[in-house]
Amino acid sequence: MGCSMSRLLKTTVTLIILVLLLMPGALVATSFDASRSQQLPLPRGTVHGPESVAFDGQGQGPDRGVSDGRILKWNGEKLGWTTYAYGPGYDSRTCTPFKFSPETETARESRCGRPLGLRFNQKSGDLYVADAYKGLMRVAPGGGEATVLVNQVDGFPLRFTNGVDVDQVTGQVYFTDSSMNYQRSQHEMVTRTGDSTGRLMRYDPRTSDVTVLQAGMTYPNGVALSADRTHLVVASTGPCKLLRHWIKGVNAGTSEPFADLPGY
Repeated sequence: MGCSMSRLLKTTVTLIILVLLLMPGALVATSFDASRSQQLPLPRGTVHGPESVAFDGQGQGPDRGVSDGRILKWNGEKLGWTTYAYGPGYDSRTCTPFKFSPETETARESRCGRPLGLRFNQKSGDLYVADAYKGLMRVAPGGGEATVLVNQVDGFPLRFTNGVDVDQVTGQVYFTDSSMNYQRSQHEMVTRTGDSTGRLMRYDPRTSDVTVLQAGMTYPNGVALSADRTHLVVASTGPCKLLRHWIKGVNAGTSEPFADLPGY
């Protein structure tokens, strides 16, 4: 999830398998063998993506969301991509784009959904989905229609649900809402106006409670839980920065700059 949304609208995804990461001394590796990468072209048609990819607990996949509202799973060279999941209201007859469709992509997305962030709970097999228009969703093991878990918080709707990560120990889910004013279809306005109404939140699947960890954020996009589970790293798209939000320790509840990123 980079600083420019247009970079995400691609028809192929390149999966780079970093073999060195599995070997001792991986943390000091400074290069990788690009010949070990593999391109997985999307099915022919007008869908594009992805915003995110995810592997399940058995290492199967990847799964990826595409622009017609579906989540596809890669099943190897023979089967290729198949439909794994979709949101409520999805209808292949009306959500599948065709070349001369009178409906704009924006109108179709708002109706059919646009899966952005994806993350599996490795233990339960549940797939959590941040759908830009429908909110935080969960797909049961085996796929099928997703269940909407959260579409409003504290009386305010989720207008641009974006990133998601799962604490594999507690099962708690962290996710972002990029703006309280603009939808994904208006993402350029989020950057252009300097909108700072984004939110970082936590969902507890045991109680269904949602906690706003930080409000007033500038275009929060992807979110990742640290390996030691003490903090979250959030991508701030407009300013092209990474922020660290502490969830444990003496600094819990506070945020600080983590890194500046080149962009645009």
